[in-house]
Amino acid sequence: MSSTASSPLLSKSLSTLGFTADMLFFSLNYEFTKTESKGMMKRFKKSQSAMDIDIACVLYDENCTISDMVWFKQLRDKAESIRHQGDSLNGKDRGEQALYNAPMDQEQIRLYLDKVPSHISHIGLLASSYHGEPFGKIEAGEIHLSDDEGNYAFKVNLKQLPRDCSAVWVAGLRRDIDDWHLTLQNLPLSETDLQKAAQQVAHELARALPIPALHTTN
Repeated sequence: MSSTASSPLLSKSLSTLGFTADMLFFSLNYEFTKTESKGMMKRFKKSQSAMDIDIACVLYDENCTISDMVWFKQLRDKAESIRHQGDSLNGKDRGEQALYNAPMDQEQIRLYLDKVPSHISHIGLLASSYHGEPFGKIEAGEIHLSDDEGNYAFKVNLKQLPRDCSAVWVAGLRRDIDDWHLTLQNLPLSETDLQKAAQQVAHELARALPIPALHTTN
């Protein structure tokens, strides 16, 4: 039930994957990774920082227009159907239980799919390196989607993403009649600002919409 960035892209309904619960966890874990400023600033210890990776869920309507967004600047959507559990700034600042490979995810967004407003047709799952460093510089890291019983729909190894990738459309959920369809995308985005990255995904979703049939009259 799992997939990595190097595996063939997953595209299946949640029920086919064996997910029967309405709650999913879009989660991030990564190892603390120092970065250093270049040039004159590298002389000052205060210029040293760490990689800061963020995740987001973006809600789109049937026209692929952004309706709402849950990320570190907004921890809930209007309907309380998507809930961010808190931002980690460096991969180790949320305690021993939330270190890499610890029992608790460093960042987690909970999706209560039964509460998602009916006008929402797509949910985009995104990740971005806040300071713009490529994911490949991380010591180790993983993004995954799971249910409350620990079953995984996919796992994405951050180091297996394209070398210069610093923002990615990880996956998308599309509403079906009585189910949700999951597609693992792993599509690099040029924008690291999550709001701009969400707009890029909107364009990609719109491109995939079926072209309306032309009606002619005799």
